[in-house]
Amino acid sequence: MAFRVRTAACTVLLLLLSTALTFASSTSLRIVIRPASDRVQAIRYQVGNDASHPWTEVHASNPVMVLDAFNSAQDRLFVQQTQDNQSWSEIYEYQYKSEDKSWTITPSEADSPGLVESLDLKLYNLYPLSKSSTYYSYVIGAGLKMNIALDEQETLLGYAELAYSRGPSKSDWVDTMQEVNLSVGMGYRFAISENFQLTPELGYGVVVHLLNADFDQDGTKTFEPFIDQQVRLSLNLSYTLSETYTLIVAPLGVVFFEKGSLGTLLGFQTGLRFNF
Repeated sequence: MAFRVRTAACTVLLLLLSTALTFASSTSLRIVIRPASDRVQAIRYQVGNDASHPWTEVHASNPVMVLDAFNSAQDRLFVQQTQDNQSWSEIYEYQYKSEDKSWTITPSEADSPGLVESLDLKLYNLYPLSKSSTYYSYVIGAGLKMNIALDEQETLLGYAELAYSRGPSKSDWVDTMQEVNLSVGMGYRFAISENFQLTPELGYGVVVHLLNADFDQDGTKTFEPFIDQQVRLSLNLSYTLSETYTLIVAPLGVVFFEKGSLGTLLGFQTGLRFNF
């Protein structure tokens, strides 16, 4: 997952420890940083008119900053955070307002984050179980999944997915088994280590069967689409390759409901996530 310091977290990031809250002239100030999430490893900062000076780094477990000779009339505080000790977030610029004794983020950095947290491009391979095995040999497919962060820490996720799959039919009255899958769902992301995350996901939607079939057994095959409801369950294991790309592998189970019976498919999926 690409690391980004959410604006909502940054606006309440700074907690003053100094009792000298009004300082038009240069003075020393001690403040503590509250990390944007529990996955933050380190924080770095600098003070001045621009972010061209050397950075001072502190560990996220003791995020205390000492701002020497800070002049609230002209100086700004610049902050970055890192999740992997390699790539840093964008720079956030803060200004101290002596009139109400508060820190504000500059308008240029206060833009709201985008609605879409990431996009997944994935492939999957499923095998039928029970009654489904009389119709399918196997199913291969590809999907596009849009992930939406539902909290500031990006642990609770919503998603919408569109996928296409097909496989050889075991029935002589059906040419090929083809489906379009539409689903929405939710997942919760757990951090295992700096680069590994585990995300159980549960989704619900519809599967549109696209069959060229001879249902009435008259020797003539026609296009026969129909729709079933479906439930999709996966357990995603993701590995952060860089700030932009994440590799995902997961077991995947699909259950669809058709005229009082259940269709069941079980297999795995793998994909590449593009983080925004």
